[in-house]
Amino acid sequence: MSQFGIAWGEWVWASAHGGFGRGTAAAGAATTPAAAVLAAVAALGIGAQQADAALIAAWNLNNLDPASGAIVSATTGSGTLDCTGLGTGLGLMQGTTLGAQPGEVAGNALAVVGNAYNQASLRLEVATDGFTDLGLSFATRRSSTGFAMNRIEYWSGLGWSTLANFGSNPTAWEVQTYSLASLDAVGGGYLTLRIVIDGATGSTGSIRFDNFAVTGTAVPAPAGAVALLGLAGLVARRRR
Repeated sequence: MSQFGIAWGEWVWASAHGGFGRGTAAAGAATTPAAAVLAAVAALGIGAQQADAALIAAWNLNNLDPASGAIVSATTGSGTLDCTGLGTGLGLMQGTTLGAQPGEVAGNALAVVGNAYNQASLRLEVATDGFTDLGLSFATRRSSTGFAMNRIEYWSGLGWSTLANFGSNPTAWEVQTYSLASLDAVGGGYLTLRIVIDGATGSTGSIRFDNFAVTGTAVPAPAGAVALLGLAGLVARRRR
């Protein structure tokens, strides 16, 4: 029998016999059914179940139009991609399905052309309250003289700090993936990232970005513990 089965059997027996004192309570002291369930919950760690990673926000950029504005709402979920830091360098090129969400097509990609835009940036802002084990992914590619020395920064509340440095493939699209688990407690449930582009060596050097996604693991409610505590309350009411 499993550990849970043994503990449950002992709890049922204890409920029927007025206590749950097996080796833990002082002699002559009867433990209530509710206290017994609390002990079982603590012993078994019920409610600490691991959920699968979930999509918090994603941008396929197919509706990006620099003439209409530089701030883009998430295509899926909730969040903003702020491209005002790219200035007049914000443009469009052909996108990709690499890293896209199911069913999405290759439409537009965000593009920047020219070494005049070295040190320009774009920013992602996403509410992440209720999620842990955060992650970031995006597709990117560049030209041979394009932006090869880029970095991802995060806002700590006091200033920008570098999370990672990355290049970009000069011949084909690739997906960049980063763990943001170290930022779970930063920002008070609000994630702010900045991507700074650099390293372009020519006036026609370019970089493209597409299919941004921020993911996380939803923090689950302790359903098992709540269910057991509900049963304990029922037993307690029946005993009165």
